[in-house]
Formats: sequence, structure tokens, C-alpha cells
Amino acid sequence: MRSVYRLLPHIARHRAAFVGTLVSNLLAQSGLLALALLGAALVSQALAGRDSTVAVLATALPATAVLCALATWRESHVSHDLAYRVLADLRGRVFTALRRSLPTRHTARRSGDLGAVALSDVETLEWLYAHTAAQLLVSLTMLGATTALSVALSPWLVLTWLPCLLVVVALPWLFGPVSARHGARLTAANAALQADVVDTVQGMRELTGAGALERRRRQLARATRALTREQSRIAHLGGAEAAVSSLAVAAAGMAALAMVASGTGGLDPRLAPVALTLATVTLGPISQISALLRDFGVLRAAAERVDQVLNTPPAVPRPTRSLGPVTGALTFERVGFRYTESGPPVLEDVSFTVHPGEIVALVGPSGSGKSTCVALALRLWDPDTGTVRIGGVDLRDLDDTHLRSAVAAVPQRIDLLTGTVRDNIALADPDATPARIRDAALRAGVLDPASGFRDGLDTHVAERGQALSGGQRARVALARALLRNAPVLVLDEAMAQVDAHAEAALQSVLRREAAGRAVLVVAHRDTTIRAADRVLTLRGGTIREEGPRAPRAAP
Repeated sequence: MRSVYRLLPHIARHRAAFVGTLVSNLLAQSGLLALALLGAALVSQALAGRDSTVAVLATALPATAVLCALATWRESHVSHDLAYRVLADLRGRVFTALRRSLPTRHTARRSGDLGAVALSDVETLEWLYAHTAAQLLVSLTMLGATTALSVALSPWLVLTWLPCLLVVVALPWLFGPVSARHGARLTAANAALQADVVDTVQGMRELTGAGALERRRRQLARATRALTREQSRIAHLGGAEAAVSSLAVAAAGMAALAMVASGTGGLDPRLAPVALTLATVTLGPISQISALLRDFGVLRAAAERVDQVLNTPPAVPRPTRSLGPVTGALTFERVGFRYTESGPPVLEDVSFTVHPGEIVALVGPSGSGKSTCVALALRLWDPDTGTVRIGGVDLRDLDDTHLRSAVAAVPQRIDLLTGTVRDNIALADPDATPARIRDAALRAGVLDPASGFRDGLDTHVAERGQALSGGQRARVALARALLRNAPVLVLDEAMAQVDAHAEAALQSVLRREAAGRAVLVVAHRDTTIRAADRVLTLRGGTIREEGPRAPRAAP
């Protein structure tokens, strides 16, 4: 429940829209009440034979109906406008929280699960912002108004619908614990299914090659059936609650008619339609809130998942000060790192320096900590001991803008976005001019006829760059890094999946771009290692060897 309360203040960022929603909802509910009472009064006056009054009411009734329809339309428009404004703001905050907290040093959540939080779970909260917050306040106001009218007509009338009102109010509390359990299971099942679907689509090639696609399809079918069962349970529970609520409203109307018929309270029998209307309309707003809370279990589960993401601690803290743009050598000074406090050390007392104009190869067996060094150089995480510096400045003293302008990377796994080659290069600097983008592409060899980009910068890139070769993806990633023109360039196994010709071409580019730039290359290939000025051997989380300048083939 606390998660729902913590998400409500997001409405405060849209006060004007929220006030508009309150006013529109109040007008719509008042219109419905007036319409019902006018209809009841029309019947009462007709029974009394007051033709002149009937004529007035008959004229007022359709006019009120039109105004009521307009007010209802307006209320629906402004309430959804408020909800979607809040959801857009909330979704942006979720993505900001994910950017701050990823990659995590601990057990990572599946990307499909996180996608479900940003899309499905946030969308579920539309019910909270469009149909619950303002409506709850208006319903309480309308309850006060109808109670006053009931007392004015006959105090006994209140006693006819009050027990039924208590039943309707109690329903969410009675069904709440079961609804919460089913809602949590439904939300978890939906998130798991979405994550499985994402994994299946991304791994379609591997599943087909392994002959496991049919087995995966059966697994998804089982997950879908499990999700359907949870949806069915919630539907059955909601149906039972709705049936009890409807019976309570009907009982209130019957009790009001019985009171008039028995003469209790001395109410004129001709006012029976008015008494019936007040008894049922009084329960209307509360029944509406009860209906809204019927899906509160799902709403609460979604709110908890969103709140968990929003309150996830950042992967690295913000700097307490920012020392501005930096250039110079990349230095690891007695760096130690482990992924968990009780886990084994990944790096221990690692120290080395990559000077401007120098290419340093970092080699070692799998699991020795090479990629962890890359992550620390990019400040995806902070070392547990020691410091990582650029130009003598601790990375923890650089804000994100200055850090990203100081170090660029070409990762081992290069996932490109759907669009064009130009779009993917421009990710490094969306404000870059066409001339700068072209220059970076030219320097990385993207525009070389031998690179295979038939349409140059306008070459279409499919999802994750799947239609491009490993060498082509590496060139685009390198162009993106060069566009930033950072003084430190880090390559994490960027040559691992390219052929010998592409590797030679990329090494030539790298040698040209190393002038005035500190370049750290994580490598396994002998050809890449020989192209370096120095070789650092990382084994067991420690620098075991530091070789001299290696013989290098001519570019």
C-alpha cells in the first residue's frame, strides 16, 4: 500500500490538470444526480396530477441530460489527459532510474522484466491516476450531498441505505487480501512471460540452430496458460464482488420503497420515486469507488514494481564536486573490486597507466577481470579500493557529462539501433553536424568502398545490427567513439568477431587515431596484441606481467 501512496505525489507536478479533473468530475457527478432526481420528481408530480410542474420538469430533463453528457465527456477527456501526462512523466523517471542503476553489480533483472515495468506496469497505473484519485474525493463530496438530501426528505431514509452502504464499503477490505495475492501473481506471471518472449525473439537464431524452437514454444504456451488462469481467478473474484455490490444497491432501493409503503417517517407515497432514487444514487459513487478498488491487487503489485525501480540505488553515486573537462593518461592506482561484499575479489591491487599516444593491450584468460577494468574505466561501477583517474582526476569527481566526453568505448558486444548508419553514429553526439558525422565515419573506414556499406551513411541498420557483419558493426561503433573525440579510448574485444582483413583495416585506423589519445585494448588475438605498444597480462585479478613495446607490423 505504501508504494501506491508514494506514487500519488506525481500528480502534484500537474496541479492544474488535477484541479480540472476534480471540477469536471464534480460537475459530471452532480449532473447525474440532478438528472436522476429530476426524473424521480417528474414521476412524483405526475402522480400528484400537477401538470404545470410536470411540463417544467419535462422541459428541464432533456436539457439536463445534454449538459450531463457534455460534462461526462469533458470529465473523461481531462481525467485521461491528466493520467497520460503523469504516466509520461513516470515512464521518463523509470528510464532515468534504470540509466542510473544499470548495469548492476549484483544479480541482474531480465531485460524483458524491466521492459514490463517501464511499459505494462506503468500503464496499469493509468487506473490510479485517471479513475481513482480525483474520483475518490468527488465521491466523498457526493456522499455528503446525497446524505443531506436524504435527511431533508426523511431522516428514516438514511437508515434504509446506510447498512447497504457499509456492505459496499467493506467489500474492498474483505476481498482485499485475496485480491492482493492474485494481483501479485498475475503481475509476476505477466512480467515473466514478457521476459520469456523477449528472450525468445532475441535468441531465435540460436533456438532454431539447436532445434529447441518447438520446446521453447511449448514453454511459452505453458506460461500463457498460467497467466490466463490468474486472469480468470481475478475475473471470478471481481464478478463476485460486483454481484454483492449490485445486490446491496438493489437492497437499498427496496428498503426505501418498503419504508414509504409502511408509512415509516410519514413520507408521502407520491415521493416514493424520489426516495428510491436517493437511496440508490447515494450508493452509486461509493459503488464506483468499490469497483475501482476491485483491481487494486493488480494496481498495488504494479505500483510496487515501479516503486522498486524508482528507488533502486544508483550504480555509482553522484560526484560531490565536478572538476570539469579532463585530458591525459588513464591510470589505475591500486584498484580492488568485487561484485558482492562476501564474494571473491575480481581485481586486487591493479595498477597501470596508459599514456596519450600509446596503445596498451590488456590480455589474460577468461574471467581474469579484463572486462571489469573496462567497466571501471567507464565508471559503470566504482572500485572498492584504489582509484581510477584521467589526467590525474579521480573519475568520482567528474559529472556524467564530463566523464562521457573524456572516455569513449567500443564494446565487445555491439548492438546497434534500428535506423541508419548515420543515426547510430550520431548517438554519441546528437547535436553533431553532418560534417562531423561524416568525418568520424571517414576516419573509421565506414565510407571505404571495401567496408560494404552500399548506401554509405544512409545504409539501413536492422534491429541490433543483425544484417551487418561483425566488421561493419565494429566500424560503426568505432566511428561513434571517434565522434566524441574523447582523450581516452577503450576497446573491449572489439576485434574478436571480425575477419583478418577487417581486423587489419581497423588496426590501421586505431594506429592513426592513437596520436594524442590514450588507448586501452582488451584483446585475445596475437595480431591485435602485436599492434600494441605495451602488453599488460592480467591473471587472477592482478597484473602479473608488463611487457615492453611489442614488434608491430606496418599499418
